[in-house]
Order: sequence, then C-alpha cells, then structure tokens
Amino acid sequence: MLVAVVAAVVVLADDPDVTVGALPPRPAIAGSLRLDPPLPKAGQDVVVHLDLVADRPITPRALTVRAQDAGGTSYDFPELAGQALDTTARDITLRRAFPAPGVYTYYLAYRLDGDWVTLRPWETVTVR
Repeated sequence: MLVAVVAAVVVLADDPDVTVGALPPRPAIAGSLRLDPPLPKAGQDVVVHLDLVADRPITPRALTVRAQDAGGTSYDFPELAGQALDTTARDITLRRAFPAPGVYTYYLAYRLDGDWVTLRPWETVTVR
C-alpha cells in the first residue's frame, strides 16, 4: 500500500503581493469595558477602562461609554475626540460619577462620520 502525504504552507507575513481578503467597508472596533470600582456608591467617581482594537487604523470623531438609568436618563461618560485606534490593543480610561443608587446600563459608542455606532454587549452596574 502506498500512502502519499502532501503538505502546503502559505506564508503571508511581509508579502505585499498576497491578498488575504478585502476588509469590509465599515471599520470594526472591538474591545472590553471594566468599571472600577465594580460596585460604586452614588456620587463616587467611577473609572471605566476600555481595551480597544480596530481591524485597521482609524480615528473616530468621538468615542464614549454611554450609560443610562432604568428610566432612560442618560449619564454618558465624557466623549473623547481624536483617539487613534489600530490592530494593537489600546487602553483608554474615562471617569464620571452616578448621582443616585440604581441599576445603570452602559456600553461603548463611537462616531465615525455623522452616525453613532453602539457596540454590544450592554452591561449593567448597580450603584449603591
């Protein structure tokens, strides 16, 4: 019995002539959010740590973490402009306080041109 094994290796690094595939027309941003402290008191400063990465170099017009209480009132973190992102993860921090006890929903949002893009998952934090 004769068995033939064929192995092919494709090396893509540093080869400008190899096309891996076209990027989608709209840039993609991904990442994680972490609040500190994780269980804040009303009026206490809350720092949100954003670890962000993009599928290509991009500088959104604005970047923020949106937050709202159960009644729908917004308590967004301050917007940042001119934050360059690329394929290397970047840590960004924002700070604010929530005025009253309750459950707040928060999520990442960014603006490229005129429209805001919101990214799931939407998280919740309980403020004591």
